[in-house]
Amino acid sequence: MSGSPISVFNDFMNTTGPTYLSSADAVINEAVKNTYAFSRLLKEKGTERTVQGGTEIRDVIMFDDGNTYDHYLPNEAFTWQNVSVTDTIAAPWRFTIDHMAWTDQEVELNVSEGSSKEAAAVQYKRLKRIKEQRLWTSITNGFEADLWKTTFGNSGQMEDDGGKLPFSVPSFITENLLGDTTGDAVTGEFAQRGTEPLGWTTTMGINPATENRWSNQVEFYDPALTDPNSAQVARAYNRPNAGTWKSGGIFPAFDSMFLKCQFVPPSTKQEYFENPSLNRQMILCSRLGTTQYKRSLRESNDLLVAPSDPAYNNPTFSGIELMYCAHLDDAALFPSHASSTRTGYDDSAITQSTTAGATEAGAIDAGARYYWVNGAYLTPVIHSRRYFAKHDVMRSPAQPFTHIQPVDCWWNLFCNSRQRHGIVAPLVSTT
Repeated sequence: MSGSPISVFNDFMNTTGPTYLSSADAVINEAVKNTYAFSRLLKEKGTERTVQGGTEIRDVIMFDDGNTYDHYLPNEAFTWQNVSVTDTIAAPWRFTIDHMAWTDQEVELNVSEGSSKEAAAVQYKRLKRIKEQRLWTSITNGFEADLWKTTFGNSGQMEDDGGKLPFSVPSFITENLLGDTTGDAVTGEFAQRGTEPLGWTTTMGINPATENRWSNQVEFYDPALTDPNSAQVARAYNRPNAGTWKSGGIFPAFDSMFLKCQFVPPSTKQEYFENPSLNRQMILCSRLGTTQYKRSLRESNDLLVAPSDPAYNNPTFSGIELMYCAHLDDAALFPSHASSTRTGYDDSAITQSTTAGATEAGAIDAGARYYWVNGAYLTPVIHSRRYFAKHDVMRSPAQPFTHIQPVDCWWNLFCNSRQRHGIVAPLVSTT
């Protein structure tokens, strides 16, 4: 290790591999969040799904079968059709950057005068580890924050080619409804499907009003009901075009959402259809959502099995895990009022703000949201040429004794099917 300590350390940082890419699970410090949905969306997916090249991220989707099925009489002349049934969905790349930095003083003072090569190497590895740990924590926290970035006021930043922000989960899973919002007062059946986020006109270039299969599933529950098994009852709905809708306890809402998100192929010719497995399904929620669901489980049981333990660790619904996402505790993702006051829950004059979101506690319908996410159809895709690319060390022109090593990544969150995802949201009522 000949040369000054700072030059040797810079060479060391340039030539050694980025251990933070291969050992992210080993990073343990107080800066990390409790849980990471980002890692779950990457889990068990090969590079053919998560790493791509090209000028944008693309996939082909079929919204309609073209309906060429017909009946005929003997000797009848047929009219043949070559139906085009596919659409191309695309998402632009988004470019993110982070960096490591160190100073001459930091390096020089970490290596004692007259230290052996082995002793100096140990000090360099320790300092490198600290730098990489901070960097990886910053990157993973940044990715997680991007997953839950608000869509309010960010249509141009997420949807447009010239934007800077990647798509977030609320870009594809919304409680803003598609079509008729008045509902059927008798049956409770209505278009419970999520359209584009408020203030947007398309999502990934597709208008859900034109392609209604490009929409997510929506179910409502009444958080005021003390019985989570309560049958659905008529409740006044408080959004524009107010009507009388059905909402009951949280368990009936989960029952309905489970069926909506379960896509079962026919018993024949299964090779042309997807595996119906729900192994990649997860239910993401805040601390409020997790504790509320646990309380509902307790209220549904009269006795505790031995040993007596009132906790429900890792709660599930039909085998689907509820995952606590710390970022949802205070993320302003949900519809807020356009006016500062409300005059009544069922007042059709109340409109939702398209420029500002609210937290779960401050939304039009206050209460916990449950995101039903199928990881097979929602994937962070990273560019093959900028997969956490570590660049050469450079000296800061404004701070001559500071050295910078940038790491950049090109990626975006890509959704292959919106109807495989859903949200269970609260429906507040005064009736």
